[in-house]
Amino acid sequence: MGRQVTEGGRWLLLPPLALLLIGLIGPLVAVLAAGIAAEGPVGMVTEPFRSELFLGAAVRTLWLSALVAVFTVVIGVVYAVALVAAPRWLAGLLFGVLFLTFWVSLLVRTFGWVLMLQPAGALDVLVGGEGLGLYQTTPGLVPAMVHIMLPYVVLPVYADLRGLDAAQLRAARSLGGGEWLTLRSVVLPAIRPGVVAGAVIVFVLSLGFYVTPAFLGGPGGQVVSIVIGAQFGRLQNLGGAAAMGVLLLVATLGLYLLADRFLGIGRSWSAAVERD
Repeated sequence: MGRQVTEGGRWLLLPPLALLLIGLIGPLVAVLAAGIAAEGPVGMVTEPFRSELFLGAAVRTLWLSALVAVFTVVIGVVYAVALVAAPRWLAGLLFGVLFLTFWVSLLVRTFGWVLMLQPAGALDVLVGGEGLGLYQTTPGLVPAMVHIMLPYVVLPVYADLRGLDAAQLRAARSLGGGEWLTLRSVVLPAIRPGVVAGAVIVFVLSLGFYVTPAFLGGPGGQVVSIVIGAQFGRLQNLGGAAAMGVLLLVATLGLYLLADRFLGIGRSWSAAVERD
C-alpha cells in the first residue's frame, strides 16, 4: 500500500518540475543561447569586464547593497524587539504594517516613494517647502530599498527572539547583569543566526534590484540591473545584456550558496516560517 502511494505520488512532482523547466531553466537556456550566438563562449565571460560602465555599476551595486543590508539589519532588529516586547494589540498592528510590504505591489510602493521624494513632494511639504534634493539620488534610494527589504530581516530575528529561553534572561539578571550586559551576552548571541540570514538575503536581493533603482536612482548612479536593462532595451545589445545578466545570476547564486553552506541561512528561514 505504502509503495503504491509512493509511486502514485511521483506524479505530483510533475507540475512543480514543469513550472521549474518553463519558468526558470527555459528562459535561462534561451539567454545563454542568445549570448553565445552573439558573443561566443569566450565573449560571454569577457564581455562584461570590457565595459567600464558595467564595472562601475558593479562596484556601485556592491556598496549600495551592503549599505542597504546594514541599515535594514539595524532597523529590523529594533522592529523585531518591538514585536516581542509590545502589547498584543500593538504587536498585531506592527505585524500588519510589516506585511503590507508583501501585500502591496512593489511598483506601487516604489511610486509612493517617488511621490514623497520628488521636488515639491510630500517630504518637501513636511519640511516647509525646502527642496531636499533626494529624488534620483543614492541617499533617497537607500530608505526606499530598506523599507522594501525590512521583512527579510524582521522575520528571522523575530523567530530567534521567540525561541529565546526566558530563564536565561532571569538567570542573567539574578547574577547581577544589567540591561546592556544581558543584551550583549544573552540576546545578541541568540539572534545572531537571524541577523546573518537576513543580512545575506537583503544583500543578495539588492544586487539584482531593478524597479526601485529605475524610478529613484539618478542617471549618474546606475546599478547593474539598470545597465543590463539599457543594453537589452535601448541599445538592442542582446549579447552584452545576456553576458552581463548571466554573470549577475552566477554571482548572486554563488554568494547565496556560500552563505547557506557556511552560515546556514536556510535553517534560519525555516525556523522563522515554522514559528510563524
